[in-house]
Amino acid sequence: MRTPDDGDNAAAASGVGVGLGLVLAALGEAMYPLEFFPDTLRTVAHVTPHAWASEALAEIQRHNGTLVDILPQLGVLLAFAVVLLVLGSWTLRRSLARAI
Repeated sequence: MRTPDDGDNAAAASGVGVGLGLVLAALGEAMYPLEFFPDTLRTVAHVTPHAWASEALAEIQRHNGTLVDILPQLGVLLAFAVVLLVLGSWTLRRSLARAI
């Protein structure tokens, strides 16, 4: 059964998701190249998958990198995907269990 607050929660979650996505994109080089970041901020940027993907793409484009050259970045991106898949599956399962 839905409550009147469900719509408010969905709107708030949507707003937070968009805002957080924009912040992570800016931090991870989607809006500003990592080469221009100070060393400390460049290290912090690698908390996002954006930075790893951009780093791999830059290696391919600027240095004629091969698949072997970008394996570390691909490994980290795969780890991000696995963690998010497990977290999303667990959250969905928990949500469905509560609905029953």
